[in-house]
Amino acid sequence: MFIKKLLPLFLAVLMLSGCGQKPVFGVSTNDDNSISVTADRGPKDSMGLGYLNVDENEQIVIDATGMNDGGQICCRFTHGVLGSNAFPDEPMYETTVSGGDSASFNAEPGEYTVAVIAESKLNGSARIFTALADGMALLGYTPDSLVGTWSEKIAGRGYISIEKSSDDLYHVQINWGNGATEMYLWTMTASPLESNTLHYDDCRHSIITIAEDGSDSEALVYENGSGSFTLLSTNELMWQDDVEQAGQDTLFVSES
Repeated sequence: MFIKKLLPLFLAVLMLSGCGQKPVFGVSTNDDNSISVTADRGPKDSMGLGYLNVDENEQIVIDATGMNDGGQICCRFTHGVLGSNAFPDEPMYETTVSGGDSASFNAEPGEYTVAVIAESKLNGSARIFTALADGMALLGYTPDSLVGTWSEKIAGRGYISIEKSSDDLYHVQINWGNGATEMYLWTMTASPLESNTLHYDDCRHSIITIAEDGSDSEALVYENGSGSFTLLSTNELMWQDDVEQAGQDTLFVSES
């Protein structure tokens, strides 16, 4: 009987002690030139700093496969070793990675201060490191990972469609609306450059104009343009246009 009376009190103490545990969001720099991110109910907008050294021909890899689905971390990379009070507003590189996902990109050699910011409530762990080999290949990505439909992240006016043909080439079409009566069009055939990059040098760029009667006309802008498409993560793609820099600093997100 005495034990039965104490049992509810014991359970209440356990519940209170569990509720008293503080949320955790930690960022630490490791001896092996990597950064660890750990979270246990880590609050949104939590931030921590780590430090990373990038050598020649290395890529930066962000592995968030240990984070919870729906969680997101924003990683901001700035050249130099800076303290929290001196962290600038505009980093050299910035990318957001979702829980269960990963990303990799090329970076200039040097020392970087890395700010890791929780863009949602987080649980689990992530790791930021460098790799001599193709970082995306280490994470299991191939050129086929770029196949699908991608939309411009901010305004959603631009679309990239990538299809693989039987000869291991990739047919790409980009449509970019410029008002109700005008559309920019790029078509090209791309080939693999790395596991996460397709390169092209046969781009045809034109402008389609729609008249009041519904008819359309096409004006050629250029031919034989070059550029590339690079997969930054499962859901983000970057377009590099060598001729007009049309896709400079523009992210496209997966729709398929």
